[in-house]
Amino acid sequence: MHRSRGVALSVVLGGLLAAVWLGACGGASADEDQDRARDAVRDGRALPLERIVEKARTAFGGDVLDVELEDEDDALRYELKVMTADGRILKLEYDAATGDLLRVKGRHRNHEERR
Repeated sequence: MHRSRGVALSVVLGGLLAAVWLGACGGASADEDQDRARDAVRDGRALPLERIVEKARTAFGGDVLDVELEDEDDALRYELKVMTADGRILKLEYDAATGDLLRVKGRHRNHEERR
């Protein structure tokens, strides 16, 4: 059974993380989602968000615009939206537990870029 649940974080363009947790799924409160994310980090099921953001900045540069922690089939993933220095918008998907980059999607010269 496929299950998807997300927690969105607003990220300030200057690189400062401003945690504004939003429940993205049926009836879950923002507090419950924040607790779920905190528990995942504490239990070792997810790396701290700061480590994932640093990996993204090192690999792609630019500014992180948005972050979501997705729970799909009991596997946690961080999804980041990044604006690169040349103005491209990329959507990066990382394994929350290992920090491995799983997918890159973005726009560049009117075509989709995938890795």
